[in-house]
Amino acid sequence: MTETFVFQSALRDFLRAKRILVWLFISAVLYALARVFLSVNPPQELDGAYATLSTLFVFRVLPLASAIFSSAVIGQEVEQKTIVYLLTRPIQRWKLVLFRMLGSAVAVILVSAATLLAVSAAVYHNPFANPMLLKDLIAILIGALAYGSLFVFVTLLLNKAAMVVCLLFAFVWETAVPLMPGSMSLLSIGTYLNAIAQHPSSSESGGNLGNVANSLAINAVSPSNGWAAMIFATVFFAGLCMFWFEKFEYLPREDAE
Repeated sequence: MTETFVFQSALRDFLRAKRILVWLFISAVLYALARVFLSVNPPQELDGAYATLSTLFVFRVLPLASAIFSSAVIGQEVEQKTIVYLLTRPIQRWKLVLFRMLGSAVAVILVSAATLLAVSAAVYHNPFANPMLLKDLIAILIGALAYGSLFVFVTLLLNKAAMVVCLLFAFVWETAVPLMPGSMSLLSIGTYLNAIAQHPSSSESGGNLGNVANSLAINAVSPSNGWAAMIFATVFFAGLCMFWFEKFEYLPREDAE
């Protein structure tokens, strides 16, 4: 099927060796940082330490990876002036953006899962001994779809500044909003992912990092509401992406170097 070819082609592009090696290196760095954190702050409860480290590391890498991979779904084609060749394929444009977006989401899931296993290994030694591993993998899956659909729509709206906007959202918005008073945390995707993951708070994570992690991981919503919000957001933004790409023209950027 043409749709399968588009998905596989996009996934092969996203999982090129150079890209994967970079993310594996990041996973190794996070493993080392986690070991240093645990040596400086020896935990009495491994689950609490893992909840802190996964919030600080894994669920910060997830939006970062999504911002980078999502920018390549259409934006990379525009900058490299290959968008013309992409659109000549015998497939409807809404399917084209949908299956390339799915390929990007799978790549994000894989690299985020690698960081998750690295942090789990740092805490439990055997990463599969982590009792929260499955829930975190599920949260990563839905997070990759939610962030991906949002960031792809941003790239369709703001071609030139899309990467900057996505990175600001991933780092500044997703970090600052959960710390704000009131119901502002409900405007963060991370809030709903934490509800899905159901991380326990840790009172002994140690120092300011532990306090920040606990603030970021506050379960302001129930898991069922978290699922409902993420499913709605994913479907809504994915639908917008398909509609937008179907209705508007995208030409090669003449100012791209």
